[in-house]
Amino acid sequence: MDNNSDLSRISADSMQAVAQIRESLSGYDIFKALKLFMPSFGLDRFVVFVAPADGLTDLDDRVVLTNWDSELIQRAMESDFYHWSFVMDLRASVLPKSVSLRDTLANGEDTNNRELAEYLLARGYDAVVHLPTRSSNGKTGAVSFSGPRDIVEDSEVTHLNYVAEHAFERLMHIVDDMKRRENPLSDREVECLKAAARGMNVSETSRKIGITSHTVNYHLSNAQRKMGARNKLHAVVNAIQQGWLGPF
Repeated sequence: MDNNSDLSRISADSMQAVAQIRESLSGYDIFKALKLFMPSFGLDRFVVFVAPADGLTDLDDRVVLTNWDSELIQRAMESDFYHWSFVMDLRASVLPKSVSLRDTLANGEDTNNRELAEYLLARGYDAVVHLPTRSSNGKTGAVSFSGPRDIVEDSEVTHLNYVAEHAFERLMHIVDDMKRRENPLSDREVECLKAAARGMNVSETSRKIGITSHTVNYHLSNAQRKMGARNKLHAVVNAIQQGWLGPF
């Protein structure tokens, strides 16, 4: 931050974001609050991770909320994201950590997934802030922010951490509340909707799940009918808001 006015601005933006998060009734509400909040810091991507009770490390099993685009998610899943040394170093930290992916590469610190690192840099994922979190209902995880800027300073990390703690706390309670509601969707319908939520088309979903395009459309149509949704997008949004897609 260059001066006191910048600090005052991000402090006010942080307070406003927390106020919106506290009033959130769904994951989508938190999604919107975080998306509006990040530009104050020159950041534009976020992901909320939760540690699964069964210890799974696949990306699908740990991501609760994100605005990563579908191509990046697919690339990360194919690249053993959780065993990438850069990510493992972040995960090992119990305190907030701010790093520059560009500096990490320049210093020769990344050893086992340079291709993914260069792909991320080309997409503007340079500054990364990793914020370990724990909710009052016993869930542990992390919130990560990233964007095309220099390393995030400590004064900024403090505000990001404040918002991340509230977002994780509210989101974990929303997820628990949603789990107590009856989910009318079948496992296949959930798979197809999760794929649609990542931006995959019917052909891509067909290849990923291993069923025909006709069957994908069948499951999507059934999901829309069960939720009274107008179209596929409406069905996806409704399912996310109800917590019926789980981590994605």
